[in-house]
Amino acid sequence: MTNLIPANTPDLLSETHEFLKKKMKTPDIEIIRKALDACRATGHTDCVQGMYLVGRSGTGKSYIARSYVKKSPPYEDGLQKIVPILYINLPEKATGKVLVTRLFRKLTGLKKVRGSEEEIQARLVSRLMAARTEMVIVDEAQHLVRETSSVSAQHAADAIKAIMDTEDGAGIPVVCMGIDSALGLLNGKAKFKAEKQLKRRNRQMHRIAAYPFGSQNWSDLISWYQGVLQCEVNLCTEEMLKRLHLATNGLFGSLTPLFKEAIELAGAKHAITKEHLVAAYRLFQPVDDIGCNPFDATMTTIEVCLTTSLMSENDEAA
Repeated sequence: MTNLIPANTPDLLSETHEFLKKKMKTPDIEIIRKALDACRATGHTDCVQGMYLVGRSGTGKSYIARSYVKKSPPYEDGLQKIVPILYINLPEKATGKVLVTRLFRKLTGLKKVRGSEEEIQARLVSRLMAARTEMVIVDEAQHLVRETSSVSAQHAADAIKAIMDTEDGAGIPVVCMGIDSALGLLNGKAKFKAEKQLKRRNRQMHRIAAYPFGSQNWSDLISWYQGVLQCEVNLCTEEMLKRLHLATNGLFGSLTPLFKEAIELAGAKHAITKEHLVAAYRLFQPVDDIGCNPFDATMTTIEVCLTTSLMSENDEAA
């Protein structure tokens, strides 16, 4: 087979690859994994239950899902491919047909799928049963809910219900992940609000939020990174905890790309200094939303920015 990658293609440092492979454990991750196990256990029973996992982008939803999927990889049993957990990520403006088509393509490997939504759905249910799928995870589920079309949302909800049904469906739990608007599928919309067909089919909804500055969870998270990186700069001082929080807005999903850039700049994990973080922030943050670089701004500026950010979050919550 011809190597399609040019010989001079740049690559990440081996230390960067090593860092990116590290798997962390946080209180949220362990809680969600146990909840996913509980949903999975209801498959093919008289009480199939799904779950909704919501939170703003960067809180770690996709990280948790993909890590969970990796623990149960596909395998071959004779001529049949077994897919214990089927995970898809939906595009913007997805519909019920897009949902079942993406699931069918991911399950079978087919690039083109023809037929009506009902036909594809029926074939999907059959393939899911053959593949002994135990759970379906739908990421970016908010794309199935649009303010302009309650009918579209209901069709998507019906498709999910068909997968979960034990009589005519596959009897498989479906976990939907996304931002808060994804709950439109669960709660019903417009004239379909009274039906709420999916609400009774789901376990407790879980919400993941960014760790607030000053919380033990934030300190523990940064301490984990300090242990993995063993970098020259001490990330766990009160000053650096504040700078890191402002740089990432406390989002789990922003820390790894920031430190990835820092490793590449420093040439090694242990060599990272505050100056490397200054440069890494410029690379990892394409848009400067706070008007300063958190790693070279004065502490007075940092305090003002953190206070402003907290006030903004409180206003949004209110």
